Amino acid sequence: IRASTLVMLMLEPAGVFGAAAAESASESAKSMTCGDMKAMYAKHDCCGAPAKSTDMMAVPAPSTMLKGTNVCEGKKVALENTDCVVNNAVAVLEQAGANITKGYVGSLDTGSRKPITSSYLEAGLCPVNVHWHLGAEHLSVGEFDDKGKGPGTAIGGMSRRLGGSVRQGLRCHHYDAADSKFTTPYDWQHCVGMVVGETYEIHWPHSASGACGTPNQYQTPFYDGVFCMGLEK
Repeated sequence: IRASTLVMLMLEPAGVFGAAAAESASESAKSMTCGDMKAMYAKHDCCGAPAKSTDMMAVPAPSTMLKGTNVCEGKKVALENTDCVVNNAVAVLEQAGANITKGYVGSLDTGSRKPITSSYLEAGLCPVNVHWHLGAEHLSVGEFDDKGKGPGTAIGGMSRRLGGSVRQGLRCHHYDAADSKFTTPYDWQHCVGMVVGETYEIHWPHSASGACGTPNQYQTPFYDGVFCMGLEK
């Protein structure tokens, strides 16, 4: 299961996306105050609703860095690439929806398998990795598609901005080469090869077989996190 979101990087007069994200990450590393918890309580309208799910968990901050063996290392399952259609019949199971355009209805017969309609947390899944794609991997016509705009390589072309040959994905429609917030360079401190004005799709792969709630929950490569506890789980 993959949760994803689209981000178009742009510079605003009041600040920079990258800088704001870094500041937020720095703040989140500190211990929360009672005021912080009170604000979250109010934000999620918890007053008078003790059974309401917030999709969040309160986890104590460890006093020291946790050490030990990464139990997920090497747990990636060797799955061979196969043809999706064999003898005019679909031979694979469904994955994340490739076309997420509002109102779109796919034709794949999923049998009795139903999509998750609760939160991933309530369904027993946890995020096991965070990574991003150059351009959108999924399609939403009129929102991020092959008519989108951005700097550099055309959609579908191969880009070498990331140190390798990478296919340029779909883009949002907001880019304006005449607007400095889409073109002003930024000196990235932690992200490699990212360009202001470009569209990026950020993925949070989730799994019911992750080492959820442990120091080994997040993994690279992400398949180690997806299959950490084994296929039987």
